[in-house]
Formats: sequence, C-alpha cells, structure tokens
Amino acid sequence: MTLTLESVGLYAETLVRQAAAGGHALDYSPESLTVLDELLAVSDPQLEETSTPQRDLVIFYTGCYLGEVFVRTLGAQWQLTEDWAEARLVLVTEQGGIEVRPFEKIHRRLTEGPEGNSLRAYGAGLKEHFDVLLVLAATQG
Repeated sequence: MTLTLESVGLYAETLVRQAAAGGHALDYSPESLTVLDELLAVSDPQLEETSTPQRDLVIFYTGCYLGEVFVRTLGAQWQLTEDWAEARLVLVTEQGGIEVRPFEKIHRRLTEGPEGNSLRAYGAGLKEHFDVLLVLAATQG
C-alpha cells in the first residue's frame, strides 16, 4: 500500500463508506472519533484472532481517517514516507510544532486495547495542546 497526498483522503473515504454501510456516520469531525472508538471496540474480539495482514489493513484505513480528521480540523499536514506505517502529521506554529503519528496510535489502540487509548481523548488532547501553541504565538508575535 502506497500513500500519496491524494490517495490518503481516498483511503479515509473508503472507511467512511464502509462505516456508513453499517449505519455509522464518520464526518471527519472530532466527535466522529467517538464513533471510531466504538467501531474498534466492536472489532476488538475479532481483531485478536486475525492475521497480521488483516490487522494492518485496519490500521491503514483507520489511520488514514484519523489523520484526515486532524488535517481537516487542525490544519495538520501529512509527511509521507516510503513505509506508510511511518507516515506522520505535523502541526506547525511560530512557537514550534507537534508531530502526530496516526498509524502508531491506531496500532497501540489495537494491541494495547481501549484503556488509555481513546481516539476521542487523543484528538481532544492534541487540539488543546495545539491551541496553547497558537495562543503563545499570538501573544508573542
């Protein structure tokens, strides 16, 4: 699987369509990360028994969606690598930036479970941290 700046959104949209077929709405909002948490919670028992390639597909599509939420809501920018699992997002301000690794986060959520790995809480924490950087940039600039 290869990621480009054009294809990452298409892969995310594939997950949106699959979720919609199952009656779940993913709209790229921070609130939609709650739905994503719920979908993963339902899948947890099945994912424990799946092969690594199948689990990697879940990580890939879900990570694309998670990243696109941050692109669309926070203005993050993808930094793609040859290995999709190493791709990251950056949020930059005059005061510095934040690096986010959506595929790593999804991998941890699947391997460590939901405790301490809520995607909704992750997104909210990231936004809060980025907002602090923006305030600092505004007061010092």
